[in-house]
Amino acid sequence: MGRWIEKHSRGLGCLVLLAVTLAVLLRPVPFREFAHSDRATEFYVTAFVGDLRRTLEARPDRAEIAPLLAELETNTVHFYGRQRNISWSGDQQVYNLWLNHAEGDQGVLDAAFSLRSDGLLYTPLYLGDLSLGYACYQLKGCDLAAALEQLNALLALPPA
Repeated sequence: MGRWIEKHSRGLGCLVLLAVTLAVLLRPVPFREFAHSDRATEFYVTAFVGDLRRTLEARPDRAEIAPLLAELETNTVHFYGRQRNISWSGDQQVYNLWLNHAEGDQGVLDAAFSLRSDGLLYTPLYLGDLSLGYACYQLKGCDLAAALEQLNALLALPPA
């Protein structure tokens, strides 16, 4: 047995390292940690309406977006997989959110993601300039209807 371990120790070490890396990357994380919402000072929210020809947008300040962040921050974000495109059905809405903060005279992007009205969250994946689609996450642990109500209010959309 000792000889077998000696012979295969490099492969076993790689497997252990891979397992630990995946466990860290795929663990559920609080929304606040995922989006760095605690340090964001600038916010931009958009949503397509109807046939995608019209985009609604809002640039709320911290006070205006606070109820939405409070609702989302009760969530945990769970890795769900990867998709090439964001897809949705006719009864779903997709919201796009950007959270930024300033460092000196530079704006720094804290998070950019799309939230589908069923709680699926998409973040873009890139390798250099090459788009690899989206990493998908599922929001769990909050009142999603209340969060969507807050988003609709920010964008002056009718209640869902």
